[in-house]
Amino acid sequence: MEQKVYTLNDGREIQLRSVETHDKKNLLGFCETMSGYDIPTCLDLDNVFRYPLYYINLVIIHDDKIVGYGEIMKSPDMRDGELKIHIHGDYQGAGLGTAMMIMLVHEATDEQLHSIHLRVDSSNLGAIHLFRKSGFIEETIEKETINGKQIETLHMIRTLTR
Repeated sequence: MEQKVYTLNDGREIQLRSVETHDKKNLLGFCETMSGYDIPTCLDLDNVFRYPLYYINLVIIHDDKIVGYGEIMKSPDMRDGELKIHIHGDYQGAGLGTAMMIMLVHEATDEQLHSIHLRVDSSNLGAIHLFRKSGFIEETIEKETINGKQIETLHMIRTLTR
């Protein structure tokens, strides 16, 4: 996947690129900065680096720090995938989630995945709007407990065209 450089409206320059082996320590630091997430909820670092063929992933870099992470984790049969996007709060609302999702979905289509699933907190209206606008449709809503907090999670799916 090619690297992209963007200048945000406020002049900050960020880089969007595939995850590289040397990113492991910085990804751990990124997850620690995300409020409301523990590290396993953010990403499974061991599997990301142990089984790279099962992941399509990207990082957003600003000032040599990871400020965003996105992945599509492929199913064992490599037919479907699950999308996760995490953007640090200081960078949300700048279109980075959209850019990351477009790049990940494009790569998943190139790799001939059939569909992409995702889970999102039903109160995260901005993310839900983005996913709907990008062709995801709602499947189910389920109540679950994350970090001791009861939330409703919306499950969405997008079928990919080839």
